[in-house]
Amino acid sequence: MENALLRKPIIEGNEVADRYAKLGLRDNPFPADPALVIGSPDDRLNGSIYCRDLHSRNIDSFRDLLIPTRDRRPVRSLAFLMDHASLRGRGIGKSAFLKHQRDEIMKDLGETASSGSAVLFAAYVVPTASPPCRKFWEFCRLIAHAMCDQGVIAKAMWRLRAMSGAIPAEVLAKIGDSDDWESTIGSDSWLHQHKVDTYFALADPIKATLSKAGVAAEWVEHFANHGASIPNFGNHVLRTQGDSFWRRSGGDWVFGDLVRLFAAAQFTRGILLVDELEKIVYNQNIQERRAFVDALRFYMLDGSHNARVRFYGMLLTIHPGIQEILLPYWKAAGLDRLAPLNQPDAEDITLYFSPLDQQMSMPLVTVYLDHFRASKAKMGTIHPFAKEAVVEALVKSGGVPGRTLRLLHRVVERAVDLGRTTIDKEVVDLVYQSSEPLAAGELVENESMPKGEVNF
Repeated sequence: MENALLRKPIIEGNEVADRYAKLGLRDNPFPADPALVIGSPDDRLNGSIYCRDLHSRNIDSFRDLLIPTRDRRPVRSLAFLMDHASLRGRGIGKSAFLKHQRDEIMKDLGETASSGSAVLFAAYVVPTASPPCRKFWEFCRLIAHAMCDQGVIAKAMWRLRAMSGAIPAEVLAKIGDSDDWESTIGSDSWLHQHKVDTYFALADPIKATLSKAGVAAEWVEHFANHGASIPNFGNHVLRTQGDSFWRRSGGDWVFGDLVRLFAAAQFTRGILLVDELEKIVYNQNIQERRAFVDALRFYMLDGSHNARVRFYGMLLTIHPGIQEILLPYWKAAGLDRLAPLNQPDAEDITLYFSPLDQQMSMPLVTVYLDHFRASKAKMGTIHPFAKEAVVEALVKSGGVPGRTLRLLHRVVERAVDLGRTTIDKEVVDLVYQSSEPLAAGELVENESMPKGEVNF
């Protein structure tokens, strides 16, 4: 018998491909559990597979509400994203939408989104379930860590380096596009190799710029010494701040010093994409909800440095049920006049996500299939599916994208087991009937605290 310590797996990638070869696929294109897992190596989970056409109207609305353009139309400080028609909240595609808006903005710092008129950043913020995020200072800490970990603070520092006048033009010309910034202008060793003194010649003008912008002296040093490195700033600065700092100064720092940093780096606006707000609200008691909403108004709309300069735009993802819970506190804080949450007043500042219809389901299925085709011959089609099979899966899943994808995953596996080369309505019915309790449960499950979002 082979030594277990030395034994290696025998399943190779080509064996996976062979399983799905009759269907013209390299693997099962659909996720078994369609939850968005940012950073996952599996493209079915990490949001890489995305059907942009599915939400083109919402993309336009998102930009109209939050992104400044040349025509100087007013933009909102607070806006909402919610499930409008299915009232299920999960699996409707909100998380993937937020991730893609962030990626689209960050790839060129908003040049495309603003038609070249603004310099933007976006951060994707997801409240933690454990430990729970209940207080506004905990929310501020969450925002700060998101902006650090997603490279927003570092990009501000890289821009300050580029604009400092301390880096020769011929060195700046070698930096390349945004994919290269971290390893070039963000790297002290790279700058040293190109004879740039990061200790004095580069740091001193940056410190002067930050001081002039009104950044507190302590944070001028922190930004100048650590801000250009994502891990250094996270490990040596943010994670060393205890709860007492965030309770005392978290709001003023995120909505004050950070705003001044970004303004010094000549950012026009920052977009905060807040997902799964229910994780905050469900864990709060009455006093915490009122305090949270009051603080949200103060820091976003009428009391902070951010509110005065209208720097941040925040998109809050509202799960069904949260709207009703928050309304009394929202009204008590006067937010119903400034950013109405109740219908019909909220319609002008809300992105609504609806269930799929037959026409929408075809491009969604196609984009997943194309990502896993064995050859390009059937690209842009729903082969090996018949149209009736896709429609049947959509109907049986209640039009919810996440459940449709999950059902299609099982359908592909059954088709492979049956040796099929195409997939018709019969296979969908067969899968649904054989797992009817599970399939039916997907349509009636308790949605109060669900776990994942569809990515498409």
